[in-house]
Amino acid sequence: MGDLFFDLSPIQSAFVHSDAQVVMLMGSMGEGKTYAGGVAIVRHAARCWVPIRAAIIRDTHQNLKLSTVPDLQRMFGRFVHFHDDFKRMVIDCVPRVECDLFGIDDPASLSKLQGPQYAMIWLEEPAPIVEKANAGLPRDVFDLAMARAARQAGTAMRVQITQNPADENHWTEDLFMAPAVMIENLETGGRILKDCFRIPYKDNKYLNQHARDANKVAFANDPGKFARYVEGRAAPVNRGCAVTPEYNAKIHFTESILPVVPGALGVRGYDAWHHPCIIVSQYINPGRLIVHDVLCGDGCAIEEMIDGPLLTLLSTPKYCAVGKPKIGDWRDIGDPSMRTPDQSSVQRTTARLLEDKLKTRFEPGPVKLAARLNPLKSALLRLAPDGNPLVVVSRSAYPLHRALNGGWHFKKDNSGNIIGTQPEKDAHSHVGDAFSYLVAQVFPFRRERATKSETSARNVRAKSLAESYGHSRHTSGGYLQ
Repeated sequence: MGDLFFDLSPIQSAFVHSDAQVVMLMGSMGEGKTYAGGVAIVRHAARCWVPIRAAIIRDTHQNLKLSTVPDLQRMFGRFVHFHDDFKRMVIDCVPRVECDLFGIDDPASLSKLQGPQYAMIWLEEPAPIVEKANAGLPRDVFDLAMARAARQAGTAMRVQITQNPADENHWTEDLFMAPAVMIENLETGGRILKDCFRIPYKDNKYLNQHARDANKVAFANDPGKFARYVEGRAAPVNRGCAVTPEYNAKIHFTESILPVVPGALGVRGYDAWHHPCIIVSQYINPGRLIVHDVLCGDGCAIEEMIDGPLLTLLSTPKYCAVGKPKIGDWRDIGDPSMRTPDQSSVQRTTARLLEDKLKTRFEPGPVKLAARLNPLKSALLRLAPDGNPLVVVSRSAYPLHRALNGGWHFKKDNSGNIIGTQPEKDAHSHVGDAFSYLVAQVFPFRRERATKSETSARNVRAKSLAESYGHSRHTSGGYLQ
């Protein structure tokens, strides 16, 4: 019959040849994600060296027929055959591939996923282009795919996801940013590994420039979709007025996991009550704050967070070398209400419990919102003496990135005016509060005194404006008064 030949870019090739059990490929429109996903099916059959059974899942079977199937027909030509209204596909490669095509809009078809023994399951475009109840794929589908993709005897497991980047709140972004080792069996040494790739913009040499320009025009008026479908990056959360518009993901966020610096001062920030948050960071020379991890709880208290996630995290190789902690000294800063006595005893407070368990001294952050936000806004705009950003967020602290990148917000009315004086209370606000307490103590806000010449020049400008427009103007420089 002849041979199959595929022209892959370096990123596509890395995705196709990855031996990880979970592999993700993200990129903007037209960069060849579906092409790489199709090649990966044939490559996985060669990896297993036995005929394999696979499944392709999308939000609707109609979208599979209209979008994915034509791409596969162009790729494989006479080597591919579809049957049963495009619900079954056969690729005549060696070894042979049989593939079921599901849309989750068809519960009867999706329920069949529990029966066959698959070696590979492909989730195509789980993040919808238009947010609505029945669009995209829910996390449950991925979980089911993980349970079913290792069932064919004598084969290796592969769950692959190809998609445009999603909104930062979508489950695929959480998965993309999660650790590469998803689980490790200490008894057998077996591991489930995850490998993630981003196709850079203009990586597809076969896509004409008119198509790229058309995408820019189509999404020019929607910053979120422009980020996802043109720039190939996750769209920031935008539910209201961002508390920290000074945050710039391109400057403050790194997609690599930054290492803990041995011997540098550790700084932990806390927000308490029933949705506690603990932020773990380091203050390193020459005066920079590196945020390593964010721990969030729901329906628990600081005590459970310390005994469970925090102490477990601090015992990992990231924070320990040969059983010895890499961080010897800590500052612990948090919500001042943590010093409020418990109802059962005036001697019992959350702050004192924290001090006893961690052998530390609790520092209360500022009470007033302005006293917290002004230092935070200032820190996000400043550089350290070495010219690097004063604040850097590691990939492993992704919840903080999401909060600062628009998730932490003030409510707005239909006219775009801010409602109330406090940010909306949600999952992002707990992370934002914990970080603002921390930053306010590490980088106290101080207004710089203007020199006499600067004051004189400012007065001249103010007088000129008053004479020109008939009224004086006052600006606060973006800080809360």
